[in-house]
Amino acid sequence: MFHPLPEELRDIAGQPFPLYPCSNESWSIKPTAGRSSSRVMICSIPKAGTHLYARLLGLLGLVQSDVFFNKDYLGDFRFVDVERARFTHSENILWIPIEISSRFIQPGQFGYGHLPCDIGTRHCLADFKIVFLSREMRAAIVSQMRYVGDSDWCPPERAEITWRNEPDGPDKMLKYFDEIAPFIFNDRCHPVAPWADQENVLGLSYEQIIGDQGREVQLETIRRIVEFCEIERPPQPELILNQLIGQQTFTLSSGRTSWEACWNAEIEARFTALGGTRLNERFGFGS
Repeated sequence: MFHPLPEELRDIAGQPFPLYPCSNESWSIKPTAGRSSSRVMICSIPKAGTHLYARLLGLLGLVQSDVFFNKDYLGDFRFVDVERARFTHSENILWIPIEISSRFIQPGQFGYGHLPCDIGTRHCLADFKIVFLSREMRAAIVSQMRYVGDSDWCPPERAEITWRNEPDGPDKMLKYFDEIAPFIFNDRCHPVAPWADQENVLGLSYEQIIGDQGREVQLETIRRIVEFCEIERPPQPELILNQLIGQQTFTLSSGRTSWEACWNAEIEARFTALGGTRLNERFGFGS
C-alpha cells in the first residue's frame, strides 16, 4: 500500500520517523489498532504516573504509541528498550509539532506527554479522549529530581548537570531548585494544569492508581478509564491490577519517593514561590 503525505505534512519528509499507511489513506505511528474507536492522549504533569497509566492503557487493550509528545517536538522511543531510553533522550528528539504529530495517532491508539492546555493544543486534540494526570506536588518534584539523577535528561539549553550522582537530600534538592525546578514548574506544570478544569477530560492522580487510597479505588480507576476511553471487551480490573504495579517503566525510580527526606524550610519557601501550593490546591491535595 502506498500513498503520499498530504502537502501540509511534508515538512517531516526525510526525518527518521517511520510511519505506517492506513487503509483510509492516513498514516499511523503504529501498524496496529486496539479495542476502541477513540484516539486517546495522556496529558500529565511530570512524575504523575504517566508511564504507569500508559502501561495500564496497554494492558486494557489500547496500542501505545511509545512516542512522548510535546508541543513543538516529540521523543520517539518506539525502537529503544526501556533501560536504554533513560540515557538516549537527545538521540530520540525530533522537531515535529503537535499540529502534525497528533494526526498519526489512530483510533485504538494513545500517546502521552506534558502537553499544555492552550488553544492550539486543545484544537489539535479536539477529537481525542484526554486523560489528565496529577500528583501531590512535593512528591512529584522530588521524584523528578531523582529521575534527573538516574538518567541523562537535561532541560533545554543545558548540556550538563554536575550534581546528578550526589546523594538525595536537601542539599541536592536546593541545587535542583536553583537549576531545574523553575523550568519544570513554568514549562511543564503550570501550562498543563488547566486540563484539570476542562469539561470532558478524565482527571486522575498517581495516588489513585498506586494504591494510596486502597485497592477498591484502584479498581474503580481502571473501570473509569475503560468507560471513558470506550474500550471494548476489557479484561477484568482485578487481573489488570495484578499485572500493573511494580513493573519497570521508562521513568520508574528505584523505590517510592519520600519527599520529606529531601525537604526543609528553605525548599518549602522556594516551592511556594514557584506555585507548588497553588497547584496542590488546584489538584485537590490541599496546600
